[in-house]
Amino acid sequence: MNIENISALMGQLQSLGFENAGYSLLKRISFKPENFILSQKIERAKDRLSFQLFFEKDIKQDIYVLSHYDAILQKETPLIDAAINGINTTNLEKSMIEIDWKNAFDFVTKKQLNLEDKTGWEKELKVESVIEGLSELEKSEAGKVVSVGLKLKYWAGISYQELFGNISPLKNKSEVSQRFYVFEGQTGISVDEAYRFLQIRWLEKQMQAKRKHTDSAEIGETEKDSHTSSGSGLLKKKRLGRSNTFKSKKQVQQ
Repeated sequence: MNIENISALMGQLQSLGFENAGYSLLKRISFKPENFILSQKIERAKDRLSFQLFFEKDIKQDIYVLSHYDAILQKETPLIDAAINGINTTNLEKSMIEIDWKNAFDFVTKKQLNLEDKTGWEKELKVESVIEGLSELEKSEAGKVVSVGLKLKYWAGISYQELFGNISPLKNKSEVSQRFYVFEGQTGISVDEAYRFLQIRWLEKQMQAKRKHTDSAEIGETEKDSHTSSGSGLLKKKRLGRSNTFKSKKQVQQ
């Protein structure tokens, strides 16, 4: 094992802002793969940052190098305090906060189960209660938005995607991402620099969405005015037609 290579990579990751990645790096390299990925999660204020670091083997030098990383910024969506379909959203979130979801989604660990001792499966009862609450929310469009927001917030990184349902629309609204390459001989883009870049991307995304909404509203008003004007013109034509017919009849009678 090339300890010097691992040490150099640890120093590089440290300088970029990725803390405590040394052991994960050592474990992955011990399998001697052609390439591999390390995942890192970092929080800034109320924002969550997810990183996928891509490493590949330089065969000529017999070392591993960091080629690039993908950064994803997930903005926290404010939860509406309301009662939807009989479910209080604030109380439901409080229940979700109390649950260790990483442990809840661990379907591998084995332990003795005694159904007569309710204290041994109280956590599962709480999980079931939350799932029932989320299901009730999803019976309406407004509730679906809240449900998806809670899943994104507390189930991020969970591998059992079938439990998420369709979260793509809200996920697209709450996330921005970017790939940053690391070139030989250069320092690379740090975590803080990536965060600032993604913040700008997020603001641009919000401005574009706002502009699109404004444009759609203006087009709707224009079409409405055009329809009204067209209707008024048609009404005038009908009135004029009736007036001319009446005049013609009167002239014939005279």
